[in-house]
Amino acid sequence: MRGTGFLVTTAAVGACLLATAVQAGTRPPGSLRADIAEWNIIPSTGVVPAGAVRIRVRNIGYEPHQLMIVRTRAFAQDLQLRGDRAVARPVGSPVLVAPGRAVSFVVTLSRGSYLLVDNLPWHYWKGTQAAFAVR
Repeated sequence: MRGTGFLVTTAAVGACLLATAVQAGTRPPGSLRADIAEWNIIPSTGVVPAGAVRIRVRNIGYEPHQLMIVRTRAFAQDLQLRGDRAVARPVGSPVLVAPGRAVSFVVTLSRGSYLLVDNLPWHYWKGTQAAFAVR
């Protein structure tokens, strides 16, 4: 992502304001669960359907972790770094997840390749990322 990204800081603490919310009472067609810890993200699936997707991320580690969704054609390990963070344009706002906690939110995703990235200082660089596709 040369020249199109920007440095992401933790803007949302415990809040999730990602993309478009689904109306109350409706259930999104897709779901993705992810466990995050030191130093990996383990998604429940590698492919989700396009449209509204419920994302549930659980921090099973000992440190706070951040989850941001990035649409990209790059391999998970190939995002550029600026200092101790990845340079990437997130879909919506990043979400901070405290140790032992889980956060759930709904995001609307179009077809393409995406990454789950922890962009707290040095977390991405240490390997806290995973790829998934939207079909």
